[in-house]
Order: sequence, then structure tokens, then C-alpha cells
Amino acid sequence: MVTMPRSALVLIGLLTAACSAAPETRSYELHGQVLAVRPETSEILVKHEDIKGFMPAMTMPYHVKDLALLNGRAPGDLITATLQVAPELAWLSAITKTGSAPIPADTNTTIPAASGVTLLKPGAEVAAPALIDQDGQPLALTAWKGSAIVVTFIYTRCPLPQFCPLMDRRFAEIQSLAAADPAVAGKLRLLSISFDPANDDAAALRAHAAKAGADPAVWRFATADEAVVDRLAATFGVNVIREADGTITHNLRTAVIDPHGRIVSIHDSNAWSAATLVDEIKTAVLAR
Repeated sequence: MVTMPRSALVLIGLLTAACSAAPETRSYELHGQVLAVRPETSEILVKHEDIKGFMPAMTMPYHVKDLALLNGRAPGDLITATLQVAPELAWLSAITKTGSAPIPADTNTTIPAASGVTLLKPGAEVAAPALIDQDGQPLALTAWKGSAIVVTFIYTRCPLPQFCPLMDRRFAEIQSLAAADPAVAGKLRLLSISFDPANDDAAALRAHAAKAGADPAVWRFATADEAVVDRLAATFGVNVIREADGTITHNLRTAVIDPHGRIVSIHDSNAWSAATLVDEIKTAVLAR
């Protein structure tokens, strides 16, 4: 969702899902340190070592299905855990404390609200800065007035299936549903914005778009300098935290914008369906 040492974090709320047809769910051993425990969201924030065969060292929020696994866990705990990864969900199925150590003073253990930024709300007009798209060309949301727009924030190396990879799958579904609906076809644009410009240059975004099945006439990928994209993301309620070691922590937010450039809705985390957004898009298009 939330990002991680190059990923997404769902603290205020997952891309290259490492899953295969067989087995449906894979298990990995994780070694790391607990930075925060959030029973209210069934999550534990862990700064972990490389997970062999799955992902590099990162700081990530992990979901637990069994809330009892968080009992007694505290910031500073050193743990060994079992990470289960299914096509659309990742969770910890076991957590064992192996020791304890001070958390470095410069470690972010919370996601602060972006300072000096006004959050967009339904009805607000979006005046986004210029981005650079997958073809290396300037792209501005204001250039798409007249079409409904759905915007989300991702980065292409995100490994957890319920974060950025899920956003890709949802956008692919929206693209398909919209193409089959005469009321929406040709009146919708999808935009996935990467907050990892150091790695997600035009070539990387173009390759990722092809892998995701994005029709360039409908669904575009773009990015901008870190300061620009981070501030833009913050206006949509996305907090991006860049650790000193290069890791990224973020949450998920997806916005629907009407043909006049005004916010229709902003959906938190991954708790929305493609069908729901298509219905919102249709209402916005018919109301123009």
C-alpha cells in the first residue's frame, strides 16, 4: 500500500508482485527490527534485512491476520518472522522476538502530515505542476480538462501485492470496464504518478506501462523531481518518507477528478473497487 525501502506503506495506508502460479502463496523468512506497532490497523512497521528470493532490505508496514501476534511486540524488538505472499495480499503469519536494540535517532517511526500543504477535498480544483511522462514529455493534469481523470501514486519497484501492484491491477480493470461502457469510453484518462524519479525515468515507466497493459491513449505513467512529486502527493493525502538509506515509505490514495478538473472523491488505501470508481466516473461525465 504506505512504501518502504523503496516501497509503499500504509500508515496513512503495494509493484512487481513476486508471486507465481504455483504455489499460490509463498513463504519467506524475515529478520528485522520493530519500529512501530499499530493494533488498530493490524500492522507492524519493520525495518528488515534482505528477504532472500523476494525483496531487498526495506522499512515496511506488514499486516497480520492474527492480531494476537502483536501482543507484547514493542518498538526496538529484534524479530524473526514468516512472511506469506499471495497474489493480492502479504501478511506475517509468525513473529518471534530474538532480542532488543535501540532504534537509531534518525529513524522515522511515524508518518507525519505534510507541512504547509492544503489537502484536496471534494469540489476542490486541481492545479497540478508539470510532470514528465513515460515518453519524456511534459504532462499536466490541466491539459486533460474535458475528460474524467483517475490519479494514483506508485513506484515501479514496489514488491507488496496489495500496494502498487494492486493499484496497477485496479487501473487495468478500470481501463477495461471503461472501454466497454459507451458512457465512459473515450472520456477517461488514468494517471499513475511515481514518487521514485531516481529509478523511474521515462524508459522505466514506459517498460512498466507495457507490462501493466496500459493503453497510452488512456493510461499514462509520469513522475517529477522528488520535491515536486512529494508535495503534489501530499495534496492528495499521500505521505512519502525517504529514509537516509534510500528506502521509501508511503500510503495509498486514489483520486477521481471530474471533466472540469475538480475532485470528485479521494479513496484511501486499497479499500475500493474498479467498478465503484467507474460508477463515479460515469456520474461525473454525465453531469458535465
